[in-house]
Amino acid sequence: MRAPLDGIRVLDLGTMVAAPYGATMLGDMGADVIKVEPPQGDELRHVGPGLGTDSGLFVGVNRNKRSLVLDLLDTTGQALFQRLVATADVVIHNIRASACARLGLRHEDLRQHRADVISVRVSTYGDTGPMAQRPGIDPSAQAMSGFMSFTGFADGEPLRSSIPIADATAANLIAFGVVTALFARQRDGAGQALSVALIDGMVHLQPGPVGQFGLLGYAQPRVGNSSPFLAPYNTYRCRDGQVIHVAVINDKYFARLCEALECPGLIDDPRFASNAGRLEHVHALDGLIGAAMQRFDGDEAMARLQRADAIAAPVRDMAGVFADPQLAASGMLVPVEHSRHGPIRVGGVATRLSRTPGSVRRAPPALGEHTGEILESLGASTEQIARFTGTG
Repeated sequence: MRAPLDGIRVLDLGTMVAAPYGATMLGDMGADVIKVEPPQGDELRHVGPGLGTDSGLFVGVNRNKRSLVLDLLDTTGQALFQRLVATADVVIHNIRASACARLGLRHEDLRQHRADVISVRVSTYGDTGPMAQRPGIDPSAQAMSGFMSFTGFADGEPLRSSIPIADATAANLIAFGVVTALFARQRDGAGQALSVALIDGMVHLQPGPVGQFGLLGYAQPRVGNSSPFLAPYNTYRCRDGQVIHVAVINDKYFARLCEALECPGLIDDPRFASNAGRLEHVHALDGLIGAAMQRFDGDEAMARLQRADAIAAPVRDMAGVFADPQLAASGMLVPVEHSRHGPIRVGGVATRLSRTPGSVRRAPPALGEHTGEILESLGASTEQIARFTGTG
C-alpha cells in the first residue's frame, strides 16, 4: 500500500527544530524530504552532545530525509536550488523575512520555478504586528504566549518547558497546514503560501486558559504537578524513591485510589467526601496519600494502582522510556541503521493510519550524504558533481 504522501517532494531548508520537525512529519507519511543544508550544516547539528556532525538533537528531529549541501549565496548553488524547486511540491524554511529575497525564498520567487508550489515560512512572531521582524526562539514564544505564567510551582518563578514545546507544536501545525494546502491544490490546482508562528502555536495549545480568561477574566495560577480544579492530582514518592503521578477526576476514582493504597479511612473522612472538599483540604490530603505511598516500592504501588483501575503513571527518565514495554509495543522507538554510527533508535510515527500508515524508512542523514544522488537526478554529470562538491 502506498504511503499517503508518496510522490510528494518536500524541500526542508529549516534549521533547529520547528521547521525541520514539521518536514519530518511529512516524511513519516511518505513524502520525499530533501534537507537542503549550507556547507556547515543545520545549526542543530552542532548543539549539545553528538558524534562528528551529528548531534543527538539533530538525530532526534531529522529522520526520513536525504541531505543535500548547497550554498544558496553562491550563484551555482542558487541555480541548482532553482532547478530543485522546479521538482518540489513544498518548500519549508525559517529564514527571516529580510533574507528571503536575497536567497530567493519568497513565495513569488519560488513560483517562478514551480507555479503551484506550496511555500512555508516559520517564524517566532508571524508576518504582521510590531514584533514581526524580531528574532526569537522557542522560549520567547513560551514567555509571550502566557504559557510560562502558569507553569511551575506556586511559590516559584514562571517556568519554561525544558523541551521545545513551541517548536514541537509549530511542527504539527506545519504538517497540518501543508496537508490542507495539498488537498486544496488537488481541488483547484493552485499552490499557496503558509505562515506558521511559534507564538500562535502556543496560544493554540492553551484552549483552557484562553477560554477561562476570555469568559471570566480568570488567570490560571501556577500549581506545579497538581491541578487547581481536581484533587488529589499530584506526584508522590514511593519507599524506594520512585515517583508516581496520580490523578483523581471524580469520586469513583478517589475510591479506587484509596482501595489501591489500603486507605479506607480516607473515603469515610468528611473532608474528602467531594472534590470541593478535597480541594479545600488538599494539603492535608496530599500528606496522607504521600505517607501511604511510602509504604510501597514503586513497582508494587503501580501494580496496586493498575489492579484497582486507578489513573496513575510512573515518572520515567529517558532510560526508563527506552526500556518501557508500553512504548516498545507502540512502536514509538524505532531501530534504524545510521550510515556513520550504525544501529540507533529514533522516534516513531505518532499518527496511526489503519490502511496507509506512515513509517520510519530512513535514518537521520549525515551532512551531505545524498548530495551526489540528488544532483545526479537533476541531470548533473559525474564531473559536474565533483566540481560542485569540491567548491562547496
